[in-house]
Amino acid sequence: MNMATKSPTRGTSVAPEHGSGEIRLVQLTKQFGNSYAVQNIDLTIPHGSYCCLLGPSGCGKTTILRMIAGHETPTSGEIYIGDQMVVGKPPVERGTAMMFQSYALFPHLTILDNVAFYLKMRSVGKEERRAKAEQMLARVQLEHLKDRMPAQLSGGQQQRVALARSLITNPRVLLLDEPLSALDEFLRLRMRGELKSLQNELGITFVHVTHTQPEAIALADMVVVMDTGRIDQADTANVIFDKPKTPYVARFMGGQNVLTGTVASNTGGTIRLKSSDGSEFEARAGDTAAATGSQLSVAVRRDRIALRRSGGDATGGVNSVRGVVEATEYQGSYVKVTLDVGGGTFVANISDGAYFAEPVTMGDPVIASWKTEDVHILTKVDSGAAGDPYLDAGH
Repeated sequence: MNMATKSPTRGTSVAPEHGSGEIRLVQLTKQFGNSYAVQNIDLTIPHGSYCCLLGPSGCGKTTILRMIAGHETPTSGEIYIGDQMVVGKPPVERGTAMMFQSYALFPHLTILDNVAFYLKMRSVGKEERRAKAEQMLARVQLEHLKDRMPAQLSGGQQQRVALARSLITNPRVLLLDEPLSALDEFLRLRMRGELKSLQNELGITFVHVTHTQPEAIALADMVVVMDTGRIDQADTANVIFDKPKTPYVARFMGGQNVLTGTVASNTGGTIRLKSSDGSEFEARAGDTAAATGSQLSVAVRRDRIALRRSGGDATGGVNSVRGVVEATEYQGSYVKVTLDVGGGTFVANISDGAYFAEPVTMGDPVIASWKTEDVHILTKVDSGAAGDPYLDAGH
């Protein structure tokens, strides 16, 4: 996450042109009436990183973004940008810029004047602000459209104008509130690449709110997974996806099955679990100290699952579950196979080659199995697993 900082185009601006864009949230809380939108959040976002706040609607991610920007006042706690405590300071003094979901372009102004608007509000002379705006439009490859009105641009072009307008104040931190949600799938993929490229070029801190898991994984150096006003896990994208800490993160990221059982043995570096239906699972113990008889939850990635027809097999052995095919979805490079395993759901992502070599269809009895080294131990026991050892979000 250490990126070489490249200074954006210099101009007259209240926002600092130098200094760290590190963000520190200390015991940050926001209360609305008797409910908490955010409660006791501690988080450090390194300078120059691309951070995605990820979670479902209502989890508090946009509230955090608005408090960093200065559009909401915390009920309690502190917010630092660099070494400056910014709670109580107006947005213009924080060194931040915010790009809203709606883009909020002025329909009666040209593209050039939209980008130059914030400099005009800071009493920058007409020639200087228009020159700066042209340079910023060139950076987002829209200088040839500077005399058009917003209604004459595509959604992707409007987004780049909104980016240019946010960046012209030369912020240390750019805050993005679901910036890709209004775009179609093709434009979303294209703009993801453009956002990441721009962040690498500028070397400033980006904080991006999204509810879309692939978007966060594709863009972020740091993913912060939120649930009901708290942080469940904050780490790099690959750790969040491959090594989730909790059942919630494992399910929300969409790539894991969660299994729960009672510890039958913990010897020789291997933990063996027995589920409520008699199935047995093994995992590498690592540093996990789980006593015999205690409950433990583990996760296994969907793309590490092997599938075969069960035939007359009485059991699939350790690290396997029996089920009936409930649905199949062709995803191009793989086929998502959803199993009904005694009322719960278990999902296997089977490579297209393996699936079409031995296809299964709805109603087929199958056995799903996996290797011990592909099982990851979670730090919390799945609260929803008491009556359903295979409970899975299925998304």
